[in-house]
Amino acid sequence: MIIENIKDLIEYLEFCKTDNLKIGTMSGSFDCLHEGHKYSLIFAKEKVDRLIVLLNSDESISIYKGKHRPVQKIDRRLEELENIYPEIAYFVFNELVPNEILDLIQPDSHFISKDWEANPVEKHIILKYGGEVITHPHLNDISTTKNLQDTNLYTESKKAIFFDRDGTINEDTGYLNNLIDIEINQDNLEGLMEISKLDFLNIIVTNQSGVSKGLLDIDTLNVINDKIIEIIEKHKGRIDKVYYDTSNSDNPSQFRKPNNGMILKACNEFDISLKDSWMIGDKDSDIKLGKMCNMKTIYIENKNYIYNSEIKPDFYVKNLLEASKIIKS
Repeated sequence: MIIENIKDLIEYLEFCKTDNLKIGTMSGSFDCLHEGHKYSLIFAKEKVDRLIVLLNSDESISIYKGKHRPVQKIDRRLEELENIYPEIAYFVFNELVPNEILDLIQPDSHFISKDWEANPVEKHIILKYGGEVITHPHLNDISTTKNLQDTNLYTESKKAIFFDRDGTINEDTGYLNNLIDIEINQDNLEGLMEISKLDFLNIIVTNQSGVSKGLLDIDTLNVINDKIIEIIEKHKGRIDKVYYDTSNSDNPSQFRKPNNGMILKACNEFDISLKDSWMIGDKDSDIKLGKMCNMKTIYIENKNYIYNSEIKPDFYVKNLLEASKIIKS
């Protein structure tokens, strides 16, 4: 059963709740349907009265897994799923994570892969309505990516580590508007050196509302960014790109964190696979951005800042040297 729009989904949910049916949800791309997909779907549908599969759109998959995916477009994926499991309901969503639609469905159970069981981004939504998060079983060494690697259809996208700037790389001095106040501690410089040895792009994504507030201009911002990169390179580290947004919280643009505009811009420019990437930052906006893009996240302690979000990071560290050890492991 394919549910075409929100109105039809609401009607379906009302029907289920009228009959007091237990609702389960699962999200994913289900690109090139394989036995591992089938194994998890069978497990989930047997645990609930009605299973709703939230299917990533073609657009969201190409952002999340790289420009070469999906191999099968949405009509083909829906057709294959519905032919095998017509009793399951299918709904296509365009975001990178299904939180918004889960907030509407309020499922009794939400099924996830073991890759994300430690800190699922959906968890706070599910628990809010008294539901449970269940890790579904999987078949070892079976995935669409592994299947594609044996064919001429596979193209590998790049991986990236996205860094906040102030408080993550350099010391947080408020609105940094001059070269004199740039300070990067030794642990962070060593961490960046170690990270730069890995097969990741190193990309800074930074909110710089000081520009819109008149505390510095674009030219000064660029000079500061160039100096930070110069210091990092002198210590054998590497920064491949800097993206910044100069809007402020009163009138935020689509690029201001936690909005994902800077991440989407990087994905388009470099063909990045977010599922293999990381976000490191010292604010809840950094962690929310990373988790809502389904990246692994590392929170760097900032003693001047109180973390205040229901979305929690995957790891906590004191500096980038500690972060480098987590990523390498």
